Amino acid sequence: MSAGEFIITDKLKSIVWPSPSERQSAYTVRGGNDDVITLGRPYWGPISFVYENLDKTTYRALTAWLARRKGARVSFTAARISRRAPLLAPNMTNAGLGVASVNISAGTVNLTGLGSNTLSPGDMVGFSTAASGYWLGETLATAVPSGGNATVSVWPYPQTPHATPNVRLFEALGEFKLASLPRNSERAEGRASVSFDAVQVVR
Repeated sequence: MSAGEFIITDKLKSIVWPSPSERQSAYTVRGGNDDVITLGRPYWGPISFVYENLDKTTYRALTAWLARRKGARVSFTAARISRRAPLLAPNMTNAGLGVASVNISAGTVNLTGLGSNTLSPGDMVGFSTAASGYWLGETLATAVPSGGNATVSVWPYPQTPHATPNVRLFEALGEFKLASLPRNSERAEGRASVSFDAVQVVR
């Protein structure tokens, strides 16, 4: 599996985007303290995508796109559309951005090429991974660049970047796969609606 086609955004009415799913189990011990067991890397999802008022052409294009996913086998890329750009740098582009280093255990990414653009909590950042996917994370704290560079705390924790990381702060991309069968509604007047759930691919 590798990050491939972009999600279709025509007639995309809403996206329900939850907090990252923590892959952990907690149990209560006799002393009253909870021990938390980490079962794997956290991920985004399930995310619900809802399309409405599709005409015949758009509906057929979307159902074909969904068929190309082959269930959960073929992933796709998507951005968090409601957070297209950093809050304090709405006109920022992805040109010149880079990754100097990542600290997976500490959950930080050292970004280069930021100029004077400050990142705020909740900004999205993404880059291509060494496994040819896309990692997508959320900035947890304010990061003020020094010399155009800044160490950014993120969640979920970062993955190893590709040799050419293709860093994105504007329309940061993540890799996802279907987590449910698409729900289609075809109406007699020729309009249709489609919805489905997806989860982040972590690799």
